[in-house]
Amino acid sequence: MILFIFAQFTLAESLFSNNYYNLALIEYKRLFFFDTTAQKNLQLRLHYTMAVLNQDFFKGYEETDKLFNDFPEIDIESRIILGKELIKTGNYNIAIDILKPTQEKRLLAYSYLCNRQYSNAFKEIQVVDENLAKEIKNFINGPEKSLTKAMLFSAILPGAGEMYAGNVKQGIQDFLLTSLSGFILYNSIKNKKYVDAGIIFSFVFNRFYFGSISNAGRIAQSHNEKLEEKWLNYIKNRYF
Repeated sequence: MILFIFAQFTLAESLFSNNYYNLALIEYKRLFFFDTTAQKNLQLRLHYTMAVLNQDFFKGYEETDKLFNDFPEIDIESRIILGKELIKTGNYNIAIDILKPTQEKRLLAYSYLCNRQYSNAFKEIQVVDENLAKEIKNFINGPEKSLTKAMLFSAILPGAGEMYAGNVKQGIQDFLLTSLSGFILYNSIKNKKYVDAGIIFSFVFNRFYFGSISNAGRIAQSHNEKLEEKWLNYIKNRYF
């Protein structure tokens, strides 16, 4: 039995180290079944949790919680190892909570960055990397397009918000369509065709006018998201 358990241990750890997480999970479960004391081994449980994280987010979250319940005094090194795995699998919120008690400020800052918590990232990194801290601060204070301004500009002058947000072609198109529908509405009222005016106002002018406002907000948001994604990729490639 001892030889069998040792073989299971070796096989599970070998599969894990070679990133065969699905197969490793099977062997870990088999090991835990035949040797219940193995579940009290921190390294085995840590590796098992990391394997689960790579297979299923929700089960990985549950297993991480169980790990800290069973090992409340988990050491700093294990926290860092697990934190890196959580970052790799995109579980940034959990990684942040696990890494906070450590002194790995750079890794914690990276978790905050990936989670779009730039002010927190700046606080963590400013004591270890002045250049990166400056990059983050510049981005926080950078030329982001305001959704409120974009929508307000188009409310005042249809198309203006789209141009402000960076899409001149869409702005011109919305301006022309709204202006044309407004002109037709004006003519209907001028000629006392109030029924036609009501239809034009409800189904044409309103559509183009409020569509312009909506487009302005959407374009501004899209611009900001692209800018943010480009900046994040640059930061990751240069500093991490």
